[in-house]
Amino acid sequence: MSEPEKETAFSKLPPRLQELFFELAEEASGWVFKVLRREDERLGELRQSLRFRKAPRDLIRDLRIGVVDGSLSPKLSERLGFRIGVYAATYMVLDGDKIITDDDEESMESGYLIAPQTGSPLHTRKILSLLATFLERKLALQCIEKYDVDLMLIDGSFYGFRTRCSEIKDKRIEELGLKGPDLERLEIMVGWDLIDKIYELSKKLRDSGKTVAVIKRVRTAAIDGWLLSRTWSLNSTLNRNDRAILRRLMGPGEYFDYADLLGDGSYYLHYSGLKGWFHEIKKKISRKPEDEKLRIALEHVEKKLRLQIATDLCPQGACDALKDATYREVISPKRLYVKLSPHAAPACIEFGNGVDQDLALSYLQASANPATGLPFPIDLIDELVSFDRKLASEFADEVEARLLLRSDLDVDYVYGEFESINPQKPE
Repeated sequence: MSEPEKETAFSKLPPRLQELFFELAEEASGWVFKVLRREDERLGELRQSLRFRKAPRDLIRDLRIGVVDGSLSPKLSERLGFRIGVYAATYMVLDGDKIITDDDEESMESGYLIAPQTGSPLHTRKILSLLATFLERKLALQCIEKYDVDLMLIDGSFYGFRTRCSEIKDKRIEELGLKGPDLERLEIMVGWDLIDKIYELSKKLRDSGKTVAVIKRVRTAAIDGWLLSRTWSLNSTLNRNDRAILRRLMGPGEYFDYADLLGDGSYYLHYSGLKGWFHEIKKKISRKPEDEKLRIALEHVEKKLRLQIATDLCPQGACDALKDATYREVISPKRLYVKLSPHAAPACIEFGNGVDQDLALSYLQASANPATGLPFPIDLIDELVSFDRKLASEFADEVEARLLLRSDLDVDYVYGEFESINPQKPE
C-alpha cells in the first residue's frame, strides 16, 4: 500500500499566490545564476592562491571516541502567562565501531526554563541556549574522565557561545522571573554566573589534550578579508563565508589551514573582521601609504575584537591582564577545513591544545558520512538528541495537564495562563 502524498507548503496557498511564487522563483533563479557565473570566474583566480594539503588516511589502531551534543527547543512555547523552553545534552562513546554507553544512565541530562510572558524572548532564548551549552561541556568532561577516550568530539566551536553574552551578562535572574532546575542547582544569580561557568568548562575541554570541535554553522569570512586586504575594495570579495568558498575549491581528502594563507602569526578572526568593520577601516587607511594599510587595519580589528570579547566574557571591572588573557584564549584555537565527502561541504574543525592533528584527521576521514561530510558520530548523536519544534509546546501541555489535576487550583485560571498567545493559530 503506497503512502499518501504529503501536502506541500506551496499547495496550501490560494492558487493565485502559488502562481505568484512560481513566477518569483523564476526571477530569483535568474539573479542567482548571474551571481554564480561571476563567482566561477573569481574562484578560478582564487584557486591559484590557496594551498590544500592531503589529509592522512591510515589509522594505526582502533580508537575510543567520545562525542557529545545538546539541543534546545527550536521554538519557545508562548502562552498567555508563560514562555517555556526545554533543553538536553547527551554523550556517547564508540570503542572501535561498538557503542559502549547504551546502559550509562549518566550519559543524558535535561532541563527546562520558564519565564513570564512579559519578559524579553531574546533574553530567555539566550539563557536557554547557555544552559544547553553548560550541560554539553559538563558531560563532555565527565565522558573524558569516565571512559578515557582517545578523542572527544564536541558539536560547535569552543567559544561560539560568547555571541550576545553581553546582553544578559548583568541581568539578574530573579528580576527576569526565570525559573529552572539548573539555575537553582548552580546558584545562578546573574547571567554572568552562567557565562563564567561555561567559559571555565570550555577551557578545561580545550586543555584536555583530546577535544576536537566540529563546527556546522560557519560565519567567518577570513578569505574575503584576505581578498579585501589586497585591493581595499569590496568589489574584490566573493561575499561568501569561508566554508561556502572552500566547498567549490577543495577535493575529497584535502584540508585547508588558515596559516597557509594568512601566515603563522595571523588569526582568521582578524581577517574576518576586515570584512565586518571595513567601512570604519576604510576611513582610517584612506590616506596612508600602501605598505602600512594592512598593519593599521589589523590593529583596528584587534582593538574591536578585544573590546567585543571582554564585553562578552569578562566580569564588570575586569583588570587589563584578565581581558588580555581572555582575548588570547578566544582567538587562539587552531581552525581548519577538511573535505570528507565529494558530495558535501568541507567540515570545519577546531583543535584543542595537545591534540594529535594527524591522528584526528585520519579518524575524521575513516568515520566520514558521505551524505553530510561530517564524522559519523556527530550525525549519530545529533539524530539522538534533536528536538522537534513542538516539544516545548507538548512539555507545556504536560505541565498544564498536571496542574488541572490539582484540586486546589481553579480550572479556568489554569486554562487562562496556558492559553495560546495567538488563539487563531496553534503553536
